[in-house]
Amino acid sequence: MESISLQELISRIISGVNLEVVGYEGEAVIVSKVRGIVKGEFSREELGEIAKRRPRGRATKRQLMLAAEIARRLGEARKPFKVVFGPREVTIRAGAGFLRIYEGEVRVAGFRSLEEDPLPLIIDLLRQYGEVRLLRPLK
Repeated sequence: MESISLQELISRIISGVNLEVVGYEGEAVIVSKVRGIVKGEFSREELGEIAKRRPRGRATKRQLMLAAEIARRLGEARKPFKVVFGPREVTIRAGAGFLRIYEGEVRVAGFRSLEEDPLPLIIDLLRQYGEVRLLRPLK
C-alpha cells in the first residue's frame, strides 16, 4: 500500500493503471494494487467452461477521462473503490456494485436503483458519456 495525492491518483487512472483505493488519511489517498473485481458467486465448473483468451487493446482516451472524473468525485467524497482496465472497457467497483464503461454506454450492476450510494455522485457524468443501463441484481 502507498499514500498518494488525489491528483496523483487521477494521473495514474489516466495512464491506465489498475488500482484500489482502500482509505484516506488527511489529504492523502491510500492505494494498493487491485486483486480483481468480484461480480458474484460462481462455481468452479461454471468458470471452467469459459474460454480463456488473451484480451487485446486497451481503454479509449474517452473512457480513461470518464474514469478519472469518476475517481475525482469518489475521492473527494472519500469513498473506497477499485478501477480495472480491460480491452476497450473500464470496470469500477464502488459501494455494493460495479460500473462497466464501454464505448458509448455504461452498464451498472449490483445496485437496486440509480439513487443507491455512491451513484448520485456520478450519475450526471455517466449520462453525459452515453446510455446508462441498470442491470438487475443476480438472485
